[in-house]
Amino acid sequence: MGRADRDGIPKAAKDLGLPNRYCIIGEPNVAKPVSLLKIALLIFMKLKSVFLSNLPGIPIFIWTLTITLPLYCSASDFLKVDGTEIRDNYGVGKDVHLYGTNLGGWRVHEPWMSPLAGASNEWDARHILTERFGKEAVWDLYNAYWDSWITETDFKNIAEAGLNCIRLPIYALNHMDDEGNWRLDDTGAIDLSRIEWTVNKALEYGLYTILDMHGAPGSQNGAHHSGRQNGALLYSTPLYQNQLVELWETLATRFKDNAAVAGYDLLNEPSETFPGGMGSEVVNLYDRLYHAIRTIDPDHIIIMEATWWWNTLPNPQEKNWENVVYSLHYYQWQNNEDFTVMKNSVDGWIQDAQKWGSKYNVPHFIGEFTLFGNAESWNYGLQQFTETGSHWTTWSYKVLGRNNWGMYNTAEQNSNVADIATDDLNTIKYKWSQWNTPEYFSPNPTVINAMQKATLGRKLKRPTQAFTAKSEKGGTKNLVSWPAISHIRDL
Repeated sequence: MGRADRDGIPKAAKDLGLPNRYCIIGEPNVAKPVSLLKIALLIFMKLKSVFLSNLPGIPIFIWTLTITLPLYCSASDFLKVDGTEIRDNYGVGKDVHLYGTNLGGWRVHEPWMSPLAGASNEWDARHILTERFGKEAVWDLYNAYWDSWITETDFKNIAEAGLNCIRLPIYALNHMDDEGNWRLDDTGAIDLSRIEWTVNKALEYGLYTILDMHGAPGSQNGAHHSGRQNGALLYSTPLYQNQLVELWETLATRFKDNAAVAGYDLLNEPSETFPGGMGSEVVNLYDRLYHAIRTIDPDHIIIMEATWWWNTLPNPQEKNWENVVYSLHYYQWQNNEDFTVMKNSVDGWIQDAQKWGSKYNVPHFIGEFTLFGNAESWNYGLQQFTETGSHWTTWSYKVLGRNNWGMYNTAEQNSNVADIATDDLNTIKYKWSQWNTPEYFSPNPTVINAMQKATLGRKLKRPTQAFTAKSEKGGTKNLVSWPAISHIRDL
């Protein structure tokens, strides 16, 4: 592309006096044109004063459109909030609804749903494995597991189930150690390669990705699904808070121009008193994270979870938060095989969302839920969530055991569940490499059929273009575009 100055603004654009946000794609600090016509008009007005005496206005305008068309960067894929709606084209386009699932049990083990025995959480598991085999051997074990649990086939499965979104749980210790030292790749850049691969592979199959901080430094809730169970140390430890801020700043820097990323989910089920509801310390941390991200990335949606009630979050206008989505997780733990109980729960959740979403003027995202074992509950719940304007991602894509927690599941916990306390190194590596979906899982028709019914005919928005991520060491962004995937059914 054209020559750029050190601020990343193309010289041609700067000479014309165009705002930074209209610069040419392919340069550092890549711009995001809101309207092709706006850019054309801006250039036309600049050129008019110089060339009007020599060239007719209409040819100038046509020429302007001609040179501008190649510069347009799939602005329609980038999502932003407009009141209670999410829209494409940076918030000024069509309504977009996100329906998907979580890639749970992958980057952070949860022993009830993924093949881990001998420890109840990731923190303990990694300490046990490190003491037994050494740090680098542990990384090799986890790579074997990560390569097996989610593969390209899984993105195809998700898209063909009528979905257009994944929520990707992120575990801080996959990217930095407990002291905050980053894990680097072979080039010396911060290693976010698994996240980048996921975003790019999801894009290839027409899926948006939500980045979900599932396991924060020190733990945001002290529960096993945060990766650590010795207390919610995040709120009492400035070191961990600073690490969390740095992690989100790094993610925002890497993905700030990537239209395939739907948004940033700041913390999963945060609470100072988990399983009790969250309090002011969480809200204060949200505010700090919001401003840290906005300094780097003014455009991506920021998702804030309420644990467990809408009123635990403030009205975003009071905090001057913009382009935010509020999220809740729904689990009806009692009598959940009874359709009447589940119907009443679904109806109550929707009524609350309509009341509070309107009051706060924010979209409603159901980041996690299951409707348990009754097929009628699944059909009713997904239909109601979808028809009333909620966005949703089920928990989860695949789980061990025959149940309705997963779109895919196993008949039983088979012999490939590694016991990290007793199995030898090679046995653990072998067992953890034997969990790919086609061989060891089968589709769950109760969940998948309900998804397909709920999304049928809705013409879901699917991302088609995004920029490759830019490393902290520099380099240009390249436009990555994917053709329509023929095997994804027309929804």
